[in-house]
Amino acid sequence: MNSILKKIWSYKKEEVDYKKTLLTLDSLMQIISDTSIEKRDFYKAIYNKNKNSEIALICEIKKASPSRGIIKENFDVTKIASDYTAGGATCISVLTDYPSFKGSDSDLSEARLASALPLLRKDFYLDIYQVYETKYFGGDCILIIMAMLDDEMARNLYETANLIGLDSIFEVHNEQEYDRALNLNAKIIGINNRNLHTFETDITNTINLSSKFSKDHIIISESGIFNKKEINMLNKCGVNAYLIGESIIKNSNIIDSTKKLIE
Repeated sequence: MNSILKKIWSYKKEEVDYKKTLLTLDSLMQIISDTSIEKRDFYKAIYNKNKNSEIALICEIKKASPSRGIIKENFDVTKIASDYTAGGATCISVLTDYPSFKGSDSDLSEARLASALPLLRKDFYLDIYQVYETKYFGGDCILIIMAMLDDEMARNLYETANLIGLDSIFEVHNEQEYDRALNLNAKIIGINNRNLHTFETDITNTINLSSKFSKDHIIISESGIFNKKEINMLNKCGVNAYLIGESIIKNSNIIDSTKKLIE
């Protein structure tokens, strides 16, 4: 694990430990078991788009990033989620990490109320507590970042998500992490085009791993995608969905920007 991820791990563990003092895991689990929460199938939403030969976009709600600083000054989660939906997005990704992305758990809850689309709670998961939190705040899918986790931790997160009806994206950056995800029976694999050391993006990271793609999995290309030409290129490599944030959210007309990528 590189120094950036070690720093993230440190503050995230501290954050989760503090949250447990406010609401214990047992209490959180009880609340979820006592509450009827509609399942929005993240996997099936992408699968159905592919079945109809349509482009599946996972559009991201992100206020800031470590590399860019503030991305969206007038940050209105409800409007952004509504605009993504109107523009034809398949799913929505919501950043809930505050130190690196200025996100919050309330952003996820707001997006849930504003859109009927399946929601990915994008955060740095290292404890099953966060999986239950995701359900509690209205998320439908978690993110398992293989660069941060050993196989046992990744498996625990995955099995917990399956237990409470959430989907999981196994995020990988290289061939070794891809193979580890396969060994854990991943259904959805996200290939992050962002270098975790430099934070630069390059979609050839997805292309270089394309020989490993199988129709048995949903493959998502994440980050660094800015136009329809790049989507078409990745589509030919067997990519099933595209996680896109900055290239849409920074524009004043989110609906039109979303439509241009799928029409």
